[in-house]
Amino acid sequence: MLKHMKLTLAFAAALGLVACSSTGENKNPLLSIKALPAMLSNKRPAPPVVTAEQITSVLAATDRPNSIFVIENTAAQLILVELQRNGPYQTYGSSARQAIVLRNGKIVSTRGFGGDLMSSDEGGLLSLVRSRSVGTTSYTLRHLTSDNQTTVSTFTCKLDAGQTLPVVSGEVNRKGRVMTATCKDANRSFTNTYVVDGGGNIISGRQWLGDVLGYFNVQPLRI
Repeated sequence: MLKHMKLTLAFAAALGLVACSSTGENKNPLLSIKALPAMLSNKRPAPPVVTAEQITSVLAATDRPNSIFVIENTAAQLILVELQRNGPYQTYGSSARQAIVLRNGKIVSTRGFGGDLMSSDEGGLLSLVRSRSVGTTSYTLRHLTSDNQTTVSTFTCKLDAGQTLPVVSGEVNRKGRVMTATCKDANRSFTNTYVVDGGGNIISGRQWLGDVLGYFNVQPLRI
């Protein structure tokens, strides 16, 4: 998986494609100069919020695929652009050296967020999701701990198909079937949700990435 994490960060830096506040100023996705006074006074700064103007600007600035990522734990919103593609794997990154790797629209690893998802064995789960099929499969996640140890967690996931919904965001204007994956091991459980079009493309999704990262939402603006 490491080969999918080599980033051409100069591209993202040149475009300034990182999370922005409602003022429209480019910022580090999780920290800004204006947020420092609040942090020093033990007040939590307001998370970055993506605006319609920023979405329009990003779509005009590049013809590459790009997506909005929402971190539920912090409510931070990031617009990231595809920096590298290797088969079905797409690496999205920011000038702050944060990276998210997607396989066919599903997050399979992260870097630079803390408590990162180092890799996953998602083939069985992704196959059911993309084919919009019900069934049960295993799903393995690997995380890096604070003392540089890798933990391995394997979950059993049950896939169910739901209603068909329209998804309109940026250049995406499609209908998709809601696929819900209910996953659990001996101690934990979580629910991932994907909206999948007829071609097997994940056009919207919410998935759990681990105890530290929690849930990330992904909304493609251009696939």
